[in-house]
Amino acid sequence: MRSKGFWAKKMLLPAVIVSVFTAILFSGYPIYAFDTTATVTASYTYFMDQADDVNDGVLSYDDTPHNRWTAYESPNATDWVQTDFGSMMTRSSTDIYLYDDGGGVKVPSSYNVQYWNGTAWTNAAGQSKTPAAPAGNQLNKVTFTPVSASKFRVVFTHQSGSKSGVTEISYGSDSSVPPTDPPASALAGTASASYTFASDSAAQANDGIISYNDSPRNRWTSYQSPNATDWLQTDLNASASVSKAEIYLYDDGGGVKAPSSYNVQYWNGSSWTNASNQSKSPAAPTGSQMNTVTFTPVTTSKLRIVFTPQAGASSGVTEIKYYGSTDTTTPPGNYPEYQLSVVSPSYGASINGTVTIKFYAPGMQNVWARSWHQPDTANPNPNGYDSWFARVTPDADGYGEVTFPANQFPHGPVTVVLSSWDSPEGNPNYTRSDNCYLQLYNEGGVTWKQGIPSAPSQASGMSVLFQDDFTGPLSASRTGAGATYATAKPDAPNGTEFGEAIFADYGSANNPFAILGNQYLRIRASKAPAGTVDPMGWNRTYTGGLLSSVRTDGTGVAATYGYFEARILMPAGKGTWPAFWLMSQNSISQGVPSTAEIDTVEAYGQDPSGACQAKHWWSGNPEMHDTHCSSSNFAFGDNASIWHIYGTKITPTDTIYYIDNVEVWRHSTFEQAKTPMYFMLNLALGGGWPIDLSRYNNQVDMFVDYVRVFQ
Repeated sequence: MRSKGFWAKKMLLPAVIVSVFTAILFSGYPIYAFDTTATVTASYTYFMDQADDVNDGVLSYDDTPHNRWTAYESPNATDWVQTDFGSMMTRSSTDIYLYDDGGGVKVPSSYNVQYWNGTAWTNAAGQSKTPAAPAGNQLNKVTFTPVSASKFRVVFTHQSGSKSGVTEISYGSDSSVPPTDPPASALAGTASASYTFASDSAAQANDGIISYNDSPRNRWTSYQSPNATDWLQTDLNASASVSKAEIYLYDDGGGVKAPSSYNVQYWNGSSWTNASNQSKSPAAPTGSQMNTVTFTPVTTSKLRIVFTPQAGASSGVTEIKYYGSTDTTTPPGNYPEYQLSVVSPSYGASINGTVTIKFYAPGMQNVWARSWHQPDTANPNPNGYDSWFARVTPDADGYGEVTFPANQFPHGPVTVVLSSWDSPEGNPNYTRSDNCYLQLYNEGGVTWKQGIPSAPSQASGMSVLFQDDFTGPLSASRTGAGATYATAKPDAPNGTEFGEAIFADYGSANNPFAILGNQYLRIRASKAPAGTVDPMGWNRTYTGGLLSSVRTDGTGVAATYGYFEARILMPAGKGTWPAFWLMSQNSISQGVPSTAEIDTVEAYGQDPSGACQAKHWWSGNPEMHDTHCSSSNFAFGDNASIWHIYGTKITPTDTIYYIDNVEVWRHSTFEQAKTPMYFMLNLALGGGWPIDLSRYNNQVDMFVDYVRVFQ
């Protein structure tokens, strides 16, 4: 039984638990552990302690975790702790983290570093110690003349009436640096898992503690999981470029064993994707040691490891570390003058909390960042307000940063508009200006105007015929067969297309559709991968997406004298052509040669301030076309900075167009528009305008909160 001094000291000392790989202790010394594969033995070890705790990467001066070697109750006047590297190593320094509980274990009266010369233990020459006298519960550093040996040890001479102890010992190559460059800092994050055994914790897989036993018990396992595979996810809370993972597999030899395989995946903004070119060491998963996997760098905010367990066993880890950089800035020189280009986070990235937005804007002297904010006490308008939340002057290279407090803004898809001018703040005499629309998905934030609202007054007297708020998996196929939606314009047996983007199929390699957070539909337009074949033979080089409520066989959702409505957040970008529009079902189901078209809204991304409504009677009697475009359609915001509700009501006499429940245009209802009409939602490109999405890395998104039809 230890003295009362031990227990009193244990209650007073703060726990200092850090990863020995890269952490900084209170004294500021970097702690490097290059000895974790070496074998540690001791002349004597107290039965509650372990010699191999001194090179496991866990530093603790308390019982949480209990991680140390002590010679408590040793009969010896001196005791040693030996590190056997198994092969010759050149070393010239030792970091010794002395443990002192103030009772039965105290700092030694002295210590000495020795090495094995092949026949005998020899004192290392030229030993210089800092501090000069042994000091407890801190780093004690000793440097010495470089020596090559396979085994080193520290010999402790105990104080009278007490014994010695350490929580970590690490050997280095000289007085100031470790044997090689220290590893890069592991990226911080929040852990979650598909399943966690009741006695374990996903959070312990990225807390910096590596332990393969129950002292300390620090691990995640999927023990008793019903799943064929399980994953452990790390949310980095911001985009980072990642190219390496270290996985410390736990294996107790019983119900938890090294998996039969594992796979690194990253979140691409809409789905989990396998990291490319994974190279694993060791090649087969191995328990109770580090398993390293490198892969082609990816920019992402979330990663996970998917474990396939051995038959009859479950998987476990004590730690997972990802390596890369959250600084995704690149040297200046490739950014267009007088244009703001965001370099981090990536366009379309998922974010949470406080986010640093990094950009280049060569030639610009003033940048403001703004995003649409929900109502608050100071700004009670129910439609919210445009919050100009940060300003910065770019440096000489055009580089700048602003901080976006995403947790204070609406949850879900958000747009940060970065406006820049070539004159300083307060000087209105600018000659160049620019707006960059950074689309992001806010995983945190404030819930506001989410989901389907009550029926508007223009739907009075009608009933809901159809509604979809995208809270579950999307049901779509090319022709609509077996699904709710067709992914091609349905007026041909296999669907037709238009515009300068291929309407890619749902679930295909170029799938443009995603459901985000079981709340929002995302339709993405992007540069098509090399080798993509245009099904129409038009040699298009982009992909986009379309959903039709009627299938190519003419069946589906259509309404006569209905009200059609959708809440949409559109993209900016030259050549983007998002739309919510209606066509006559009988053109398909009955083969009527003419076609009625009602464009509830179509927009052109080079001018987000505007929106157009249109009517067309293709091959009608008489054929007619009329378009109404205006930059004053919006009572607040524009089509790419904030969500808007777009609606069309068809009556026997008038067709009426609405934005945010306010009428913006009307015309007489022509004959074929008095027949059942179906809707389409699409993100196309072109529409007669040149396409240039390079500033957005050739990727833009259209988001839909809900779509509904009344009749």
